[in-house]
Amino acid sequence: MNRKIIPVSHPPLTSLDLEAFVSQAKALNQRNHDTFNTPFPKDSSRWISRYQFHSRPITFTDQGAVEGDLSWLVGATLDFSFARSLCADVYDARGGHCYDPASLLFLEVAAKVDRYPDYASFCDDLEQADKGRRYRELAGLDEAIPGQDSFSNFRKRVGHSVIDQTMAIMVELFTDFGLIKGEIVSTDGQLEPTHSRFKGCAYACQDCQGLPIDEASRHELAQQL
Repeated sequence: MNRKIIPVSHPPLTSLDLEAFVSQAKALNQRNHDTFNTPFPKDSSRWISRYQFHSRPITFTDQGAVEGDLSWLVGATLDFSFARSLCADVYDARGGHCYDPASLLFLEVAAKVDRYPDYASFCDDLEQADKGRRYRELAGLDEAIPGQDSFSNFRKRVGHSVIDQTMAIMVELFTDFGLIKGEIVSTDGQLEPTHSRFKGCAYACQDCQGLPIDEASRHELAQQL
């Protein structure tokens, strides 16, 4: 099959305004602290993990990406302690030990923003000495490392809405700073290198001006798809 190379004009790439991002993250942390203040019922002596938030250094690669991926940016700037209050009504003072809900909620978000396709692949990396080190550090994990059943039980206990609500906040924050886009790509599996802004792809939006294409070529592309 013959393929045409379409010249794509692109605007200058812009970098993340880290100072503004950190400032907005601090405001979000304070809002969560003021909003979620229900005490967590289970004594901390029976937590399997112990999440603790403190700001961490953020560096960038030569390509302009955050060192440690988006999960490090999240963990270094956003405080997940509010999860204990958010989940307090589904835990009890009695019963056995449990993972700190703040640990598991952070890991849920980390798996999503680092684009893991499923719990299995994320849990595999979480257990790896090197690959999983930053996740374990940020989540406050020590010897016990949650597996797929731990995440499944957590979702069943707290409900999908808690995780989805938290993810929605992350998406809104990342979208505001241009770290992720909302469009979904349609492709036959043959993506071309582009000048998209963040680990990107060529969008197929109706009003896209970046891919000039006539009606005949549009029809041919539609037939391929």
